[in-house]
Parts: sequence; structure tokens; C-alpha cells
Amino acid sequence: MLHKCANPDCPSEFRSLRHGKLFLLQTDHTTESIPSPSPINRRERPLRSVERYWLCDCCSSLLTLTFERGRGMVTVPLPGSNTHLAGLHLRQEQPATKEY
Repeated sequence: MLHKCANPDCPSEFRSLRHGKLFLLQTDHTTESIPSPSPINRRERPLRSVERYWLCDCCSSLLTLTFERGRGMVTVPLPGSNTHLAGLHLRQEQPATKEY
């Protein structure tokens, strides 16, 4: 289940599909044998699953996700996005710390 923005620096929690952008990644895992009456006709097929990633409204206006082999899903800036705004968004989302 999705629980927060896929941007590791963003603490925004997932609340609704109406806010932000959902990404689906279909992955192939190890192969499984499909039983067949004849061992000669045995076929193999990859096991597939779908992984879901979500970027909050603000992050999705500045970033997108891409898959990198060995690293998985990573955030990359959208062309022409203002990275200064991303820093402002992240500072606003941080929970306030209490001073005693």
C-alpha cells in the first residue's frame, strides 16, 4: 500500500488518488514452469507484478520518476522545473520541532 510521496525527501503522506500522480511499474521476476502433459512441451513464463509509486501534487509538478537498473525508481527533475521551489515545498512540509 502506498504510504507517502516517492520523493525520499518529501514527508507528504498519501491520502487520495485525486492529489498527485500515480506511477505503475510492471516488473518481471524469476520464471516459473507451466505444467504441461509432456515434458517436451514445458514452457516458462516470467512472473509479473505491478509496483505503485505516488508523487504528491507539489513534487509531481517538479519531478518525475524513472527506473534505473540496480537502484530502482528514482526521482528526476522535469525539464524547466525550478528546483528552488522544491526546497521551499520540503521546508513547508517538515513537522515543527519543539524546543524546550
